[in-house]
Amino acid sequence: MKAQAATGIAAIVLHERDDVAVLIRPIGAGELVTVAGARGRLTLRAKASLALGHKLALRAMPAGSDIRKYGEVIGRLTADVAAGDHIHVHNLASLRAH
Repeated sequence: MKAQAATGIAAIVLHERDDVAVLIRPIGAGELVTVAGARGRLTLRAKASLALGHKLALRAMPAGSDIRKYGEVIGRLTADVAAGDHIHVHNLASLRAH
């Protein structure tokens, strides 16, 4: 699949301390994703096709890194990630008490 050019904002950063952007529309693998919000504007290349509401890494981070969303730690990475990688249960362990 050919990479698509960014067409408007596709993801938002909710807090300046966040490590992830939240998708506000579905995206395709290889798409250039325009991110806007609390940390300004940037462009990431999506590594996978994802649905609305999913999270993308804003930068490369090693396994063991705490991940923030809404300015709060929501979990810890279980694997290294690159900028534009999908952050979800396959690479993020929740730190909430069960």
